[in-house]
Amino acid sequence: MIACPNCRSIQPADNVNTGLVTPCPKCSVMLRGDVFPAFYRVRNTPLAASAIQEQDKAECFNHPGKQALTACSICGRLLCSLCEINLDSTIFCIPCLESGKEKKKISALENQRLLYDNLALAFAFCPILFVFPTLITAPVSLFITLRYWKTPGSIQRRSRFRFVLAFVLASLQIAGWIFFIAQVLD
Repeated sequence: MIACPNCRSIQPADNVNTGLVTPCPKCSVMLRGDVFPAFYRVRNTPLAASAIQEQDKAECFNHPGKQALTACSICGRLLCSLCEINLDSTIFCIPCLESGKEKKKISALENQRLLYDNLALAFAFCPILFVFPTLITAPVSLFITLRYWKTPGSIQRRSRFRFVLAFVLASLQIAGWIFFIAQVLD
């Protein structure tokens, strides 16, 4: 699939590799789409890197002289079968995979997360046993609950029950302290 750089609409296959400048069907920007034929090939079995046999074939970015079979979905480098890394049906080159791992941009590589709902619940529940720390931990629990409500939770799907429970407990603790202080001041 080739997208228009202006409107990001997918271009029809008959406008690609024609050698002609054609208008985008959606925004009418004049485009010329040239891609190597292996871009459209569907492969299910891994192949060994083969030497380029024909003149006008694309070669691998990392292995000059080896035929490119696909392109990296991030940077677009042409890759042979030795260089391509298929992860969740997305093709990566090694530098893009390493960069995505370091920057935590590739969710398929995640193997752990900080569970803010558990943290908020711990700040709301554990200090109840000692009473006085709730002066500090109840507002912290409310902050964590409100600040991290929309962050991704566990790698496995879970409900927001822990956040709700932490919010309720922390709110009750704060209300209890307000009531206690009001009683003392009277």
